[in-house]
Amino acid sequence: MDGGDDGNLIIKKRFVSEAELDERRKRRQEEWEKVRKPEDPEECPEEVYDPRSLYERLQEQKDRKQQEYEEQFKFKNMVRGLDEDETNFLDEVSRQQELIEKQRREEELKELKEYRNNLKKVGISQENKKEVEKKLTVKPIETKNKFS
Repeated sequence: MDGGDDGNLIIKKRFVSEAELDERRKRRQEEWEKVRKPEDPEECPEEVYDPRSLYERLQEQKDRKQQEYEEQFKFKNMVRGLDEDETNFLDEVSRQQELIEKQRREEELKELKEYRNNLKKVGISQENKKEVEKKLTVKPIETKNKFS
């Protein structure tokens, strides 16, 4: 007969009486009153019953977290626009590069003008310049041969 009593205890633990449900509701309502804000309803919202198994609920949470993780690291989310500081920096760098190029071009033009002015002072025309340069390159070779 002892075995029958154990079975009744197990069965009783599976079923919840109406009094126990009322007691739980009262406790939940008291807790709700403690944390309730003025814009919240006066009565505690009922617990939502989910008929799915624990495995299914946990699997859904896992899938949702995986989707959020993948969404976070998608390529389209990795590309972002430049903020104001970055654009200002890039503008400044491009201005500096333009200034450097401009200075280099000006120096080249200045050196070319000096070279041309020197040629004019010496009295060599641009047509004869090529011939003189050829002779200048040939003369050192000839002078070396004479000394040797």
